Amino acid sequence: MAKRITYDERAKRLARTIEIAEEVINTSTSFPNDLKSHILNFGAECKRLALNPELQFRKVESLKFLENDYLTYWNESDGEHIEQFWKQVFYEELDFERKDIIRIVLKRGRIKDIHEFDNITDNIVAAEQIGRINSEQAELLGNYLSEFESRSSNK
Repeated sequence: MAKRITYDERAKRLARTIEIAEEVINTSTSFPNDLKSHILNFGAECKRLALNPELQFRKVESLKFLENDYLTYWNESDGEHIEQFWKQVFYEELDFERKDIIRIVLKRGRIKDIHEFDNITDNIVAAEQIGRINSEQAELLGNYLSEFESRSSNK
């Protein structure tokens, strides 16, 4: 039986993941310059929120939102620095894995939770603009967003 991870353990795991990202960003020659300060600042804020949450947010579910938000860039991008990041996360056994949420949802044919909903909402336009998905896939994803909203409002 798997051991349940506590809030503090999970927060420390996210903090270390953010530190790995900082190391990669600061040493990478392939990291886009226009994103450096944004990702570093966002990481610092996620780390602060994870390690020093307000009492009402000291829940694993709240931490899952932070993890999802922070890892979106690292899941949705590619390049040498992305591979370096995921190799180090794997090496340190931090129990995060790279996920392409858009591909997972398209394959499954539905959005299963609010994390996927938020991810698709945030990335659908950019994914179509850069050619990761075509217009038919974008339309399908739009339908899945509507279906999820309908299911959620009926609860």
